[in-house]
Formats: sequence, structure tokens, C-alpha cells
Amino acid sequence: MFHILFLIVLPFVCYSEGTRQIVPFAGRKGTLCIDKSRNDFGFFNAAPEFRINIYIADLTEKFYFGLGKITMIDSLAVVTYQLRDPAGNIVINPSPVPTSGAGFIQSYTQAVAGPFPSSGGYSPKLHTPSMPGNYSLEFFYPPDQGSFYTYASYVTFDYFDITVVNSANEPIPGRVWSKAWQFNCGMVQAPPTSNRFYGTMFILSDDSIVTSINCNGFVGGTFSISSNKTGCFNTGNIALDRQSSTGFHTYPQYKIFLSDPDSVIFPTGKAKPGINLPITATNNCASGSVDLGIQVTQDGIIEVLIEVDPTPGADPRDVKITANVLANPGGNGYNIIHWNGIDGLGQPLPNGAPASAIIRFIHGITHLPIYDIEYNDYGYKVEVIRPPGPKPDIYWDDSLLPYGTSNFNGCKDIQGCHLWDISDGDTNTINSWWYVASSTASPVDFIIKRSPAKPAMIIGDPSFCAGGISRTYTTRSEPNSTTFNWTYSGTGATINSHDTVANVSYASAATSGTLSVSGYNQYCGEGSASVLPVNFFPAPQVSFAGFDSVCFNEPAFQLNGGTPQGGEYSINGSVQENFDPVARGPGSHLIVYRYTDIHGCKNSDSSLVFVKTGRACEIVIWVPSAFTPDGNGLNDIFRPVSNNIREFSMNIYSRNGELLFTSHRAGTGWDGTYKGRPCPEGTYVYIIVYQSSLAPPENSTLTGNLFLVR
Repeated sequence: MFHILFLIVLPFVCYSEGTRQIVPFAGRKGTLCIDKSRNDFGFFNAAPEFRINIYIADLTEKFYFGLGKITMIDSLAVVTYQLRDPAGNIVINPSPVPTSGAGFIQSYTQAVAGPFPSSGGYSPKLHTPSMPGNYSLEFFYPPDQGSFYTYASYVTFDYFDITVVNSANEPIPGRVWSKAWQFNCGMVQAPPTSNRFYGTMFILSDDSIVTSINCNGFVGGTFSISSNKTGCFNTGNIALDRQSSTGFHTYPQYKIFLSDPDSVIFPTGKAKPGINLPITATNNCASGSVDLGIQVTQDGIIEVLIEVDPTPGADPRDVKITANVLANPGGNGYNIIHWNGIDGLGQPLPNGAPASAIIRFIHGITHLPIYDIEYNDYGYKVEVIRPPGPKPDIYWDDSLLPYGTSNFNGCKDIQGCHLWDISDGDTNTINSWWYVASSTASPVDFIIKRSPAKPAMIIGDPSFCAGGISRTYTTRSEPNSTTFNWTYSGTGATINSHDTVANVSYASAATSGTLSVSGYNQYCGEGSASVLPVNFFPAPQVSFAGFDSVCFNEPAFQLNGGTPQGGEYSINGSVQENFDPVARGPGSHLIVYRYTDIHGCKNSDSSLVFVKTGRACEIVIWVPSAFTPDGNGLNDIFRPVSNNIREFSMNIYSRNGELLFTSHRAGTGWDGTYKGRPCPEGTYVYIIVYQSSLAPPENSTLTGNLFLVR
């Protein structure tokens, strides 16, 4: 039921919640802003993370509320509000926001004094809850262009107040919260300007740690504030999630209160983190990676510094890993932090390399992504409220923004931290983070265990001709191998190796096979092998037909007759293309034919050439004086008898000079016919021209008469 109540007596200090917190001094700027074009904060039917919540612990409690003057572009539009109970029911139906009377706050003084008119406060509206839990105050205004809300359309309330009271009508602070507050501090002006936001808010992390954020003079027009565990995003990649980003990325997670949250309802968490020992280190030989197993007492963040450079402190080669961890991750209770075995310069650490892990557990991590703060030239201030603790360092990474800076070492400036201007802040989300406690375990020492890599290609001869031979083979050293193993799959090979060099002796009967080399180390054993196929080829089949005997005075002739073709000939050990009987002289001469195949394998065959002398080497030609072509098989053909003759020609003429017969071979004679008809008996003339086949050659002509007898 909706009630209006006017209070007359205020016998205690007022703890109103609203303008009193976001505008701590008169003349400062800060109004509650509902801007449907940006998000659903405070709008009708908004998702839970965008609601304005009022927490009621029991039915002895109730709350008052009021709103100041409405400012919006369309002055004729009606702004309405409604109230939703913890079950989602509308318990105050949509009604116009008061512009006078009960629920209307006329001045800053009234807003700060709260819902107590007798003490200078405003006349409030009252709601008596019907159930405990979170109530949601929601607003509505119509779209400015058809069914759309534009950037120019938003609503601000000059003042606002929500005060929860107990059965004695005493205010209970720390009951008003949202996960996505949105405020306005007037027109954006470049500093110096009075349009600054000095509000202070209280962030309750999911592990019940309370820190306060003093905005310390933001210049932002309309801006949105949320808080969470990871930053602008929640992908699981901590380094990327926490980077400030262009655009709107204030995902709401933590509750943000206008006062220190009521510690009865929202008790203080334990800010004493711890790491349970032992910490395990498990190697993966295949990848060279290491998995660190870490048990923690409560949820938080682990920072691991992998020191691979022996120089103390962080160095370029060292690696920093940040990961979320859980007190109860399941399984064997260990959170697994994976390191890929690659140093900070992108190089893999070799097998046997020493490394050390320095592990810090961070508790109470809080991120503050803020959207569309144009100027933060004073910086802001963070304090640890509950449990009490020292001022935390503030960190940020604005490296993705045009002129952004980063601070991973932490800022503790009492004047304010994390400054930026409009070039980075306008319509961007700028994130900062801090934590309230940490603890560091003793360094965990370990070594890298990495399987030997496949050695480089084997260098050396891969092919041989049959027969005993020795060869040297090499490969390149591999950093993960302490020794190298050489093997041969064929038979007849003896290996004498030293690390990356192997001397292999192949017996004459060795068979083809594969030469292999693999690396080995004591931690991961033997790695994969590089191989070189080795082939033995048989000698080629070679034959040499040889030559007949030749006369000592015959001319030189070309050597041939060796198969396969393409080899070379040698005479008495000297390579030759021709054989000259005159130069060699009488007797036997050894001619060797040697052939090399495509594999370089060789074979040979040989033959003797006999250079002869005597009558067989004389030039002889005898011409008969008559012949009887009568068909009785005796002396029927006229032909000369010759020896060592070449370039032979013979013409036979009649007595009157008519050419009857021509022959160019000494063995071809005349049968006594002319044009197929027998020639008459009588005398005929022959002319024979010949050249001797011996050296030096002789050119001669013989002329004579022959008698044809019938």
C-alpha cells in the first residue's frame, strides 16, 4: 500500500541516501540520469543489473523517497515512476513523478536533510513493504522520435533521496544500491570548469570487500559507473578483459552503494588470503609446457612471475601470468595455471633450463569500468572500508586508447590516480582496478622438460655402387637433446658416431636401407628421427664385341661396339676414340670399354686387336684375259680377283666404245650380256679404277682387253 507521511520531529542525525552522497557540497554538480538511449538503467522493466534497489531486511522497516525538478529535452513529456517488489510485482502503479507536494524535493538543503520536514527536509512519499528483499524504483518517459530514443533524449532529477528507516523511524544507511549507476554533472566543459562530479560511492565485491571510490571532480556530462571482477569484458583472458576499450563496456556485477553497505545485511568478508602448500609443477614433454597446481583458501586472482632469466627481478625474458582461481575448483582441489614454456621474448626454453615461479594470490579484486567521462584531470581516490586496510594501489591499462597510458606498478597518490582527457574518455570505457590484500608463496623451482625435436636433415651421400665404402654423415645440433642415436636399417653397415657426426663403413655386401638419427635426453627420452634413405646400385652389364685382325698398314678407324652406348675406350690405359694400326704397330693391343651409369656405377669389358703383317697385307688385283659365259658353271663371269682394295669401279666397253657394263664392287662381275641379250664372241675393253685399303692409300687404273669365248 502506498502512504504519504510527514515527519514533525527528528531526534537523530539524518542519513538520507541520494543527493547527499553524490553532491557532498552545495554548488557541486550531480544529478540522477535516466537515459534510455544508452542503457536501461532505472527504466521500466529493466534487467536486475540495471535497477535502482532498496533493500528491506524485515517488515518492521519502511522507506521514504523523493525527487527534485525534472530536466529533459521535451518539456511537455510526462515522466512516470513505479515500484516493483522482490517478487517482481508492481506495488506502486505507474504514476507521474511529483513536481510539487509530497515526494518533491525543492532544494539541495532539503535533499541533504532528508525526508524530515521539521528538520529542513522535504515532504516524502512512503512505502510500507509487504515482504523483505530488494525493491526497485523504475522510471519511464516516452521516446522522442517515433518509437526510438535518441542520444538527445534523457531525463535528470536535480535531487533524489531514498531513506530506509527501522521501527523507531531511525534511518538505516547502506540500503540503496545499483550495479549500473548513471549520473549527469552538467554540460561538458574543458577544465577549468565547475561542472564536476565529487560523489563518493561504496563498492561491495562478491567476496564481501567494501572499497570506496571518491570521484574527485570528474567532468563527464552523462556517464555510467559499474564495477566487476574483470574489467570491460569477461572472456577469461584477464590481460585483455581489463584493458580500457572504445565504446560502452561497463558490464555490471558488483553492488554499488551510496553509503557504506549495512554490515548486518552485507557482512564484511575475510581479507586474509592464503595459498595452501604444496604447489605442484607438472611438465609436458611434448610441448615443453608446465602446469602449476595451486590451492587457495578463497576465490581470487593468482599472479605468477616465471623467472627464466637468472638476474633477480623482472626481466624481458620473464613471463607474467594472471588467472582467476577458486577455493573449490573441483577435481583434486588444484587450480591449474598453464605456462607454455615460451619466454617473454617469444623463444621456447630448451630442455633442462631452470626456471622459478613466484606466485602471488590477490584477494578482493575490484574493477571500475566507467563510460563517457571526458576529463579526469584530478584523478580519483580509493579507500579500503571493510575490512580496514591500507590505501590500495590503483592500476590501469589504457593502451588501446589513442593517447592512453598504463600503470602495472600501482598508483597511491593521495591527490588522485589515473588521469585522462577527452581524447580518451569521450564515449569510451576507461577501466581501473585495485585489490585489498595479497600473499606470496616461496618460489617454486623447476626445470623445463621438453622432448627432443626432430634433428635437422642428415647431410651425406645417399647412394653408392656395390662394393665396400666409408662415408661421413652430419646433422645440426638440437637444443633439447643431450645425445644423438644413429641407426641403419640395412645390413653390412658399421656406425661409429659422436653426437651429430657419424662415420659409416659399408661392407662390400651391404644392402640398401635407411640411416636414422634421433635426439635423446634423460627427462623425456628419445624424440622423432630424421632419416636418409641409402641405396646401393649394382654394376652395369657391359660388353665389348671387339674387332677382327687388321693390317699394320690399314688407316685408323673409330672405336665402337661397346654396349650400353655412351662409355669410353682406352688403349693400353689411354683414353682414345680411334685405333691407328700404323701408329700402334704389329702385335696384340688391349682395348678396354668402360661405361658409367646414371648412378655413377662403373663396369668394363675388353678385347684384343691384332695388327698383322705379311702377304695378307699386300695389295693384290688380278684380271683374267678371257671368260666363257656358256652356262656350264665354269668361268662364266668376268671379274677381277683383289685383296686390300676399296673404292673399286669397273667399266666394260665394246670395240667401238659403247659402255656395256659397270660395277662398283670387286666381287661383282660381267656375265657377257647387254640389256639382257648375250654379247657376241670377241674382244672387249675393260677399265678398272681402284684405291687400296692400306696406308698410305694408292689410286690406280688398269686397262686391258678381255676375250669373250662362245
